Amino acid sequence: MIRFFYSLLVYFLLPFTVIKLIYRSFRQPDYLKHWSERYGFYSTSTKKIWGKRKTLWIHAVSVGETKAAIPFIKLFLKKYPHHHLLITHGTPTGRATSINIKNVRVTRIYLPFDTVDATQRFLNTFKPELGFLLETELWFNLIHQAHKKSIPLYLVNARLSEKSFQLYKKISLLIKPSLQELKGVLAQTTNDAKRFKTLGARGVEVMGNLKFDVEPPRDTNIQSTALKKHLHLKNQFVLLIASSRQDEEEMILQSLLKLQIKNLVTIFVPRHPQRFKEVEWMLKKYRVSFIKRSDTKITAKPYQFILGDSMGEMYSYYSLANIALMGGTILPYGGQNLIESMAMKVPVILGLHTYNFHDISNEAIRLGAGIRIQTLDQLEKVLPEMLKSSSQLKMKKACDDMIKKYQGATLKILNKIKSRI
Repeated sequence: MIRFFYSLLVYFLLPFTVIKLIYRSFRQPDYLKHWSERYGFYSTSTKKIWGKRKTLWIHAVSVGETKAAIPFIKLFLKKYPHHHLLITHGTPTGRATSINIKNVRVTRIYLPFDTVDATQRFLNTFKPELGFLLETELWFNLIHQAHKKSIPLYLVNARLSEKSFQLYKKISLLIKPSLQELKGVLAQTTNDAKRFKTLGARGVEVMGNLKFDVEPPRDTNIQSTALKKHLHLKNQFVLLIASSRQDEEEMILQSLLKLQIKNLVTIFVPRHPQRFKEVEWMLKKYRVSFIKRSDTKITAKPYQFILGDSMGEMYSYYSLANIALMGGTILPYGGQNLIESMAMKVPVILGLHTYNFHDISNEAIRLGAGIRIQTLDQLEKVLPEMLKSSSQLKMKKACDDMIKKYQGATLKILNKIKSRI
């Protein structure tokens, strides 16, 4: 009964999705593309093609989930050469995220909105043998329709912050039946597993975090060397403001302008590309010396700041950095993925707000791969200490140790599901 009222609400809101897509297109024009996929309409030829295929389906809503799935995708394609892989997304940035895999057996589309009709058309068209929803993607009609069609569906790399857990408890009448219709919940940590079990999930197991298995692209060193030359970086200390969120850049900039650290260059890389212009205006407002990654010709004159206004180069930015201050942690956004930074042996500075990466953040601090600050004023003390050569060596080793300690989730998950393929 509760799902019936949920479905009515989704149908009521469906016309407003058109307005939402158009509104978002003002910042990201790609929101105007592939609308038929979002409403679960597919061509006759698509139905014929996919009706003959053996298909595994992975839903990776946006950038972080897509990157996390890359090791799994590579290993799956190797182990199952006769299967096709369908990857669904929810955002243009997720769909555009490079998986660095050129394979005709990989297809990427949008997941339809969670109406009964659209989810039925999606499953009837692509007929997956097995499906994976990454992290916290609980779509109640989708899960129910998969259950009715006997399609095993797992929540993989599952995580549930304390904040989300408290919210989900309030709607447990909707959450519990859906969790119980999943074939299993393969959680990142023991704490995540406990929360899912409390909500009524069955088949809960701790598998670890797929993101620890993600490897930097093979050409990272070549790309970062070229980027370093383009930006005229030589022997400067580099602080990377990684995946910063709205209003954080200005707060961080104000704090950095109070510091007296010689030879320090700061790179701002906003989390969302549609905000590149906004951050550029901010830098101009404060009249600081800065350059942009997108500038075709850059002179070698001194500058304090760089705007990393490019996509797909995060590993190269990390390669240039001595320290990374993680965006989303200064204001209550819940934090961003710090595993990429540690994979590049770049120690991290974290603010107070890391609830989306609670266990990883605490473990990084415990092992010495990161430091938490209470306020940005603490940068005055923390940055010079972290930039010492002795601190750099110690913290880089801690980053490497942590990555090696927690690798292996990809193989565990594939071993778990091999009997179903």
